[in-house]
Amino acid sequence: MTEPRPLPRNEYGVYCVPDGLEQRPAARAVLSGNPYEPDTLRFMRRHAGLGDIIHAGAFFGDFIPALSTALAAEARLWAFEPNPGNFAAAQRTVALNNLGNVTLANAALSNRTDTVLFRTRDAEGKSLGGLSHFVTDPGEGVELVQAVMLDYTVPLSRRVSILQLDVEGHEQQALMGAHHIIHRWQPILVLEYFNKPKWISRTFRGLNYQHVGKLHGNHVYATAQIALQ
Repeated sequence: MTEPRPLPRNEYGVYCVPDGLEQRPAARAVLSGNPYEPDTLRFMRRHAGLGDIIHAGAFFGDFIPALSTALAAEARLWAFEPNPGNFAAAQRTVALNNLGNVTLANAALSNRTDTVLFRTRDAEGKSLGGLSHFVTDPGEGVELVQAVMLDYTVPLSRRVSILQLDVEGHEQQALMGAHHIIHRWQPILVLEYFNKPKWISRTFRGLNYQHVGKLHGNHVYATAQIALQ
C-alpha cells in the first residue's frame, strides 16, 4: 500500500497541490519547501497596513497563507479562483492552515456579473491549473463559470490596501469592475504582466497612479512613492 505523500510546507504554511500540476512553477516552488514569488509576497505583506487584500487567481492557494497571516486583526483576504479544481485545492489550503480571515470565492473577476466560458483543460483533458483562461467559444476543456464585479462583491466600506490580479489577460475587465473600490481606497495595484501605465492613468483619471516597478512578473502601480524592496 502506497503511503500518501506528505503535504508540502514552507515558512508561511502548508499547501494542497493538485495532482498532475506538480510541474507548474508555483507548485514546484512549494513542493521544494519554498514560497512562490517571494519578493512579491514580502512586498505585499509589508504594505498590507490596516486594510484588506484582494487576491485574484488564487490557484491552489500558493499566496494565501502568506497574505492571510500579514493582515491586521480586523482585515480580510478576498481571494478568487474560477477553475473548480484549483478552487477545491485552495479551500483545502485555507482549511489546513486554519485561516479564519479568508473569503474564498469560486469565481472569475470581470466588469459584469454573468457566467463566462473558461478553459480549464487542454485538448488531452489535462488541467491547465494556473493557466486557465477566458475564451469566447465553447469546446473541449471549456466550462461555464461565474464572473463577478469586485464593486458588488467586496463591500465598499472595507478599506482595501492592495489589489493583486493574476487573471491571464483579463486585467482590464477586472479593474473596471473595481472602479468604485479603486477610487475610494486607491489601493496598491499588483498586476501580472500588465505593463500599461497609460491605460491605468486614463481609466483612473485624477488618482495619479504611477508605475513604480516590477516584482517577478508583476507590475506595481501606486498613488504614492513606495519602495519595492
